Amino acid sequence: MSSPREQLLEAVAQCLRRIRKADGYNTDIGLQVTTEPGPRVDSDAAFVAVGWTGQRRSDTAGKSRTHRLTDIGIVAKVPAEQARAQAALDEIVSDIERAMEDQQFRYPVGYDTPQYQSAEPLGAAFGAGWTGVTLTYTSHIPIR
Repeated sequence: MSSPREQLLEAVAQCLRRIRKADGYNTDIGLQVTTEPGPRVDSDAAFVAVGWTGQRRSDTAGKSRTHRLTDIGIVAKVPAEQARAQAALDEIVSDIERAMEDQQFRYPVGYDTPQYQSAEPLGAAFGAGWTGVTLTYTSHIPIR
């Protein structure tokens, strides 16, 4: 059976796999979602990688002995010419935020829906041909 962290990451990945233009999103990045710690991708390919970046004791009353507060990192990279890099960055952040909203039903019983914490653009070199972002969410997950 998979660990509580693996179950959390797979539920997040399910949310992100919904990102498709045909479903009203700005991009088709949902076709390239991975939960691998170090995704092996072509340097020109778009991708979204989901991983846990930290875990600590819950600070919520009643959950401090039964749950762990877990940080989830979502890293996305998309091809973008310099003139369109900011627009592409805004599109991918909007897509990810929208895909993560109102998805409690995707998480196992006892897990909290991940809550948005922050987003930071990845520093692509001028003319690199891509842009990217790292988003951080947190969730309480049960201890096994």
